[in-house]
Amino acid sequence: MKLRSLVLLAAGFVAGVAFARRMAADDPDVVHGPVAERSTANPAARLASAQAQKLAGRATEASLSAIRRTRSAIQGRLEPDDDVAWG
Repeated sequence: MKLRSLVLLAAGFVAGVAFARRMAADDPDVVHGPVAERSTANPAARLASAQAQKLAGRATEASLSAIRRTRSAIQGRLEPDDDVAWG
């Protein structure tokens, strides 16, 4: 009984390793490495996209500065010995 269990365990291990190797193998249909970016959009769409990215960046900076100002205002209202809350 013990030998049969050992053989079954070994067969399961070998099958698992074989399956893992097959699943880890590279797919030949998938392109690896850097791929040149192809832009099919017209120049007006690219310009609008660039402007939208700049606008989003400015909005992000503004919101982060507002969060920082709010945090410092809240921290200023706390008692000086309440440093535990702010790390």
